[in-house]
Amino acid sequence: MRSGVALVLALAAVGGLSAVGGLPGCGHRATTAPPEKKDGGLSGPGDAAVEVDAAALGLPDLASYGWRKRGGEPAFVLAIQAEERGDWAAVAAACEQALAADPGHLDASWLYAVALAKLGKLDQVLAPLARAAAGDFSKWGQASLELPGLGGFLATPVGAAWRRRVELDRRRFPEAIARSVIVTADGELYGVELEPRRWYRLTRSAGAVIGALAIPAAHRIAYVARTRHRGARELGVGVVDLAQVKTWRPIPLHTAGPISVAYSARPPLGLWIGTGAARATLWRQLDDDYHLHPLPARTARPAGPWLEATARAAHLHALPPDVTADWDDQSLASAIRIGTSNRVVSVPSPGLIDGNTAAWSPDRVRVAFVAQLDDHCAAGAVNTAAFVADAATGSTRELARAAGGIALVWLTERTLAIAGDRGVAVHSLDDGGAPIPIDGASGLVVPRERPRCTAPEPRDEAAEEPEIEIAPIEPATGDEPPDAGVIDAR
Repeated sequence: MRSGVALVLALAAVGGLSAVGGLPGCGHRATTAPPEKKDGGLSGPGDAAVEVDAAALGLPDLASYGWRKRGGEPAFVLAIQAEERGDWAAVAAACEQALAADPGHLDASWLYAVALAKLGKLDQVLAPLARAAAGDFSKWGQASLELPGLGGFLATPVGAAWRRRVELDRRRFPEAIARSVIVTADGELYGVELEPRRWYRLTRSAGAVIGALAIPAAHRIAYVARTRHRGARELGVGVVDLAQVKTWRPIPLHTAGPISVAYSARPPLGLWIGTGAARATLWRQLDDDYHLHPLPARTARPAGPWLEATARAAHLHALPPDVTADWDDQSLASAIRIGTSNRVVSVPSPGLIDGNTAAWSPDRVRVAFVAQLDDHCAAGAVNTAAFVADAATGSTRELARAAGGIALVWLTERTLAIAGDRGVAVHSLDDGGAPIPIDGASGLVVPRERPRCTAPEPRDEAAEEPEIEIAPIEPATGDEPPDAGVIDAR
C-alpha cells in the first residue's frame, strides 16, 4: 500500500525534558519533576531533577522554512564568517542580530547555542538550542548530542535533561511522520501532518530532489537528487532513516542516469542502487553504515517496487497485488480485473489505466489509479485523470484531471491526497465539498505519471534546477559530528 500515513514505525526510546532562560517566544519553561527510581517508585523531594518541557515539533507552514530569504540572513552570513575566524564572541553578537531581525531563523538559533556554549555561557544555551531542534529535529536533534562544542553544556544538569528530551523526541518525530503525508515542496521532501497542520523537513538537497521511493518495511525513504561532483553533473541517492531520525546526503553515483533504486527483503538485505541499461544494470548494495558494495554481475533486480530516475524525472514501477491486466511494456492496460471480486474495471475509450499507480485503500474496499485518457500530445492537453473503483461492484468515480501528470496516495479508507497541476490537495469520498489544498506542496513521494506520448521538453540550461555540490565522504573533524553530514551549522 502506497500511503503517506502507512510509514508506521516501531521504535524504542526513553527520556524526560526541561528549559531555562530563553529568547522571546521560545515556549519553554523551567520545571522540576521527581524522576522514577529503578524500582519503579518516585524519588523524594530532595532528589528532584530539572526536566525540559516538550515543544511542538516542526513548523506551521512551508514558508516558515524560508529563513534564508528573510531579514535575518545578512547578519547570519556575518556570523558564519566570524565562525570561520574562530571569533565566537562575534558569532554570538551576529546571531543575536539575526534573531532580532527574524526570530524564526533556525540556522541562527543553532549557531547561537553553539557560540554560547563555546563562550561558557552554559545557562543560556538551552533556549536557542531547543528552538532549533524542535523546528528541524532531524537536522539538529541528534546533532545536539554529538557536537563536541556542546559537550560542556551536556555535562550540566540542564544538559542532561536536554539529552533526555532528545531521546523522547526521537520517538515523537517518527510518530508524527507516520501521521503525515509525504510531499515534495521547493525540491525537498517534507512530512505534512494535516490536523493540526505541521510541516517536518526530511531532506536538505538545495532543492534538487527528483523522486523518492518509500520503504515502509525498513522505515526509510530513498531519494534521488541532482548533484555536481568535482564539476560534473550527475545523480546521487540519499536516505531518510525514520527509525534513527537521520537524513543522509546523496552519495554521488558518477552517472547522469538512468539509475534504478530498489529494496531487497532478502540477503543481501537493504537498499540496492543500479546503474546502466535495463539488461545490463550493475547493482550495488547500500549497507547500514552508508557504504556501497558491488553485487555480482547479472544480479537480478529484487522483487517489489522500484524507482527509475534520469536527470529530468523519476518513474515508479509498482504493480499492485490482486489486480491483473494485459499490461503492455509501459504497464498500461485498457481494463483491469480486481482479484477480490473478479470485477473488470475500465475507463472511457481510448483511455488506458496505469498499473504502476494503482493502490488499494487501507481497508481494501477500493482501488485508486491514474489513467491516460488519450494519446494526444498537444501542448496543455488535459489527458490524465485520477479514478477510484469500488472493488465489489467495479463502478468508478473520477476525482481529478491534469495536464502535467497525476500522483495519488491513500490517507485513510475514504480520503486521498492527489498531486496535479495546482499542487497537492486532499480529496474526501464522503462529501461533495471542494478538495482541501496543502499550500506549498507541489507533489507527493510517489512521482507523477504523465501521458507516455508526451515528448521530452527541450533542455533549458539557463533554467536548470538546483544541484548539490557533493564532496567525498570523509571522517568528520572538529565540531562537526560524524555520520549523516547534514547537521553542520549552515
